[in-house]
Amino acid sequence: MPKVTWRFSLTFVLILMTYGSVRPSSNQSFTRLSGEILETIQSFYPVRSTGMGIHAYDHRFTDYSSKSVNQMVKKLNEFEKQLYKYKSANLTEHDRINYQLLKSNVDGVLLDLKRIQWYKKSPQLYVDEVVNGVYYLVLSDHAPLAERLVTIISRMKAVPTFLAAAKKNLKKPPPIYIETAQETMEDGIRFYKDISAELSNKFPHRADELARVSNQAREAMNDFVNFLATLKPGSQSSFAIGKDNFDYMLSHQYFLDYGSDSLLKIGQALLRQADAAYHEYIVYVDSNHQNGSDSVFVPANFARQDILDYYNWETDQIRLFLETHNILTVPSQVAEVAVIETPSFMRSLVGMYAYQPAGPFDSAQTAYFYVRPVPDDLDRQQLEARYRYVHRRGFKGAVVHEAFPGHHLQMQLAGLNGDPVRKWQTNLMMIEGWALYAEQMMYEQGLYGVEDPGSWLQILEGIRFRAARIIADVKLHTGQFTSDECVEWMADVLDFSSAFSQDYLRDEVRRYTLTPTHQMSYLIGKLEIEKLLRAARDKDGESFSIRRFHDALLAEGSIPPTLMWTIMGLERSK
Repeated sequence: MPKVTWRFSLTFVLILMTYGSVRPSSNQSFTRLSGEILETIQSFYPVRSTGMGIHAYDHRFTDYSSKSVNQMVKKLNEFEKQLYKYKSANLTEHDRINYQLLKSNVDGVLLDLKRIQWYKKSPQLYVDEVVNGVYYLVLSDHAPLAERLVTIISRMKAVPTFLAAAKKNLKKPPPIYIETAQETMEDGIRFYKDISAELSNKFPHRADELARVSNQAREAMNDFVNFLATLKPGSQSSFAIGKDNFDYMLSHQYFLDYGSDSLLKIGQALLRQADAAYHEYIVYVDSNHQNGSDSVFVPANFARQDILDYYNWETDQIRLFLETHNILTVPSQVAEVAVIETPSFMRSLVGMYAYQPAGPFDSAQTAYFYVRPVPDDLDRQQLEARYRYVHRRGFKGAVVHEAFPGHHLQMQLAGLNGDPVRKWQTNLMMIEGWALYAEQMMYEQGLYGVEDPGSWLQILEGIRFRAARIIADVKLHTGQFTSDECVEWMADVLDFSSAFSQDYLRDEVRRYTLTPTHQMSYLIGKLEIEKLLRAARDKDGESFSIRRFHDALLAEGSIPPTLMWTIMGLERSK
């Protein structure tokens, strides 16, 4: 994949100047405090920093010892006091937003370490750190692989000590957390084995060392799995973070002006609306678009490589569509995203599709869109099915959500922001809300032609599913649902009756128990963006430009859409 050329297009420079993304702070003491807060958080979470493209801590994992956590909490409490001094200070508008973001970052870490204490209840926390700690280093292009190998080995060496600390910390984790961590650690063990073999082939002079540290790491990982089997679990619903903590997250991380009770009512209303729209459209499609499937001529020389070539072609086409239809600006320094088959060493960890962003702080912007591997030995019937998929451009929807204008473009533009505070943010209500918003927006902008019943039905189904997720999110984490009750309820309201769909829901709900508020962020984020869109249309009238609106929204980084009202000079409707 070609490297990014770091030159600014005139259009994007004007966007940044207009919306203040790279304006220097006029308050130097606030700037210094901002840097101290970011550095403290980044140092404490070295694997997260690696993923974000900060490589000063690539050799180690987070220290979750009591002493380390207590020291971190003490530092964060001191930062809270220092930030309070700026609450009424005469900051610029840009710094005022940064103040809110930094306080949200500090509040979030304190919530994790002091109130919820994930490091005591979630074995998955340690599994993710072990796997991602090596995975991020393998994928990054910030340095030659020979240099990255040093830090890969360092992290592998650190696994036994890291997991020994995990054993001391974990107390009565929820049963569903134990089950999930055991399964994913098994995948992690295979990942370590595969990547060690691949690295040994590339660096035979380090093969013995790699084998030794990899074996020690995998033995510790296997021992951790066995430890989890003997660990006394908590109650079935002990994954719930509680109403107070859930409300705290809505307020302090997403800046929503309502709590979980109101969110539940919003989710229930959205589900009723989405369900009615979905079933009404099914009736319409059945009445007007049941003409059978057209025959498609399949050339005799259509082969596996043509399928892979199509994926990248489709990505390029949708990127071009954005520009030619004035939907938003795609600056020249936005990196391409390589659509590739999921590498063998990752296949135990990745399902059908996955997007791996480049770290926003990384100098080398390498991003990947993983697709399910195409078998080498497709028979004629399978090839014809794949050809029909290519013929109808079936990859469009995945590209819209994961690449252009979805996750890849949004995260690339966030990474181009010159402010390190903005660059560090990863607010899910913007990241997931934008990708869901993009699905409907691109349909309305004509990507699928005048009408494409199948695509519109998928969009409606996606909104309906995300509405159900809001309810699941709230009820799981406020103690109103067990995981089994949630699966049963979702299967009922979404008409998921097959064994496959039931298994899918069980995996989904397991993830929901680990990630409070993540599920609500998709549809609530989409709706918040649409509120901004309506307000911008009302304000600008005939001069409104959807391109200008999107450029302004995406120039500010992955920050909560609820903070964009002031930045964009818009007023909320009463």
